[in-house]
Amino acid sequence: MTTTAPQQDAVFRITALWAFAECALGGVMHALKLPFTGFLVGGFSVLCIGLLAYISQRNLMVILRATLLVLLVKAIVSPQSTPTAYLAVSFQGIIGAFILCYLRPPLLAACLFGFLALVESAFQKIIVLWVFFGTPLFEAVDIFFHDILKGFGVESDVSGAKLLAYSYVILYAIWGLVLGYFIHRLPALMDAKRAIYTQIPLAEAAEPTPTTRRKRSWLFPLLVLIFVAATFLLTGGKTVGVLKALYAVLRSVAVLFAWFYVLQPLVTWLFLRWASRQSEAQKGSLAQIMATLPELRATARSLYQYVGKEYRGWKRFREFVVALFVVAIYRES
Repeated sequence: MTTTAPQQDAVFRITALWAFAECALGGVMHALKLPFTGFLVGGFSVLCIGLLAYISQRNLMVILRATLLVLLVKAIVSPQSTPTAYLAVSFQGIIGAFILCYLRPPLLAACLFGFLALVESAFQKIIVLWVFFGTPLFEAVDIFFHDILKGFGVESDVSGAKLLAYSYVILYAIWGLVLGYFIHRLPALMDAKRAIYTQIPLAEAAEPTPTTRRKRSWLFPLLVLIFVAATFLLTGGKTVGVLKALYAVLRSVAVLFAWFYVLQPLVTWLFLRWASRQSEAQKGSLAQIMATLPELRATARSLYQYVGKEYRGWKRFREFVVALFVVAIYRES
């Protein structure tokens, strides 16, 4: 299946919007003081993938190529991103491509895609917490949970940490299903609002301000190394009481050090090296997407302020998303 010229243009704009969501939309939402920014940005990326499937008439290669472009833009604009961020984008793009292109009916495919994409995001965060802080963190949550219950005269063997983890995953799963349903309704919502949002005035893109790179201090890594050494000294024999708590803290610091100063830089370097090779083949598309990012940032701010005149709360964000997609696809430059 091939895409026509208008489809290719729309695919490019949604790909640019997806890249913008991964690299800059979070910063815009923080500036606008929107709550649950990560929750919403991840959901917005899922909507972009769903819309790509709709526009390309479920063309697998279109979504996979868009995923590659988003990864490359993310590597260029946000090279400090963690490997887990690249993993999340890859997972969403790949499962979205196969589920949305091959599973029927479309509503079931969209809901399953949203469910899996958000559940993976939730599990990824929980696993990262467990790797960084180990079982002592979850034990501490259990103790805190049981102490609260005792204050109300309630005795329970339920693990507070597991209860929180299950609730967190369920929340993300429900949000994923909601997003899947929204993907299914999005084309009709865009058509209904097309005449309005293609005519409103938008702010011009501001000139990017140069940023200065701060020098890394050697003092903090040195202190962390001391903590790591202390951790190994405390590994002999069983630890109890204060010593056990100290060991838990030191172990967490040691894992954080290994992640931030060894594993993450290594994995990121390998990924960026691969991305630089891929960038040569995608040079034209990358340059075009990079050029649209400042304009998308200004557009997002204008649209959020515009819809805020009529909508509040959740409805404001929903309308903002619809408006952003309408402008990205239908508005003439």
